[in-house]
Amino acid sequence: MSELSELIKINKNIEKQNEEIIRLLKKIAGEEEDFIPYVNLAEIQKEVEEELYGDLPDDLLKTKPAVGEVYFIENRNIFKLSIKNNKTTVDNLTGSTKATNFKCQEIVANESIRLNQPTSDATVILNKEQTDNLPEILKLCYNQGAKNIFLPWYSMTQLIGAPETLMTILKLDFYKTEEQLIEKVFELGE
Repeated sequence: MSELSELIKINKNIEKQNEEIIRLLKKIAGEEEDFIPYVNLAEIQKEVEEELYGDLPDDLLKTKPAVGEVYFIENRNIFKLSIKNNKTTVDNLTGSTKATNFKCQEIVANESIRLNQPTSDATVILNKEQTDNLPEILKLCYNQGAKNIFLPWYSMTQLIGAPETLMTILKLDFYKTEEQLIEKVFELGE
């Protein structure tokens, strides 16, 4: 079992214990118990994950992108944005929904073409709107073989209290502007 999976399992157990403590405190205080019987969140989470990710092929993000290609995640789906002959194509590799916000990734793909340089292997670019459920996104990235993840600076707050091993398992790189993202992705000026 990987370190990230272990940490997620520990977190789920803590959530389960907290819910039981709250239930017992309500009982002691004389409050009526909820009409909904006690539910094991860990089991529900596992069922949801199997439903969402059970049939995904492994290592979708391990492949080396070609010049003009960028991988990103939106709404639990993995997308590949490709620009060829000035035509932008966005393919959903894991489902049938369409991506709605990929301006940042399109800028990176255009820069890849301009420099005639692909992004490095196993790289995922996320923008502000795509980091709403960061722990789940990082787990999906890890499970699919991603190594380098570029995130907007503000999403760093979602990692407060996260285990230090998370930074060693995945290389998280934060950017403030699109220009800074371009510099980091293509290692310009280093």
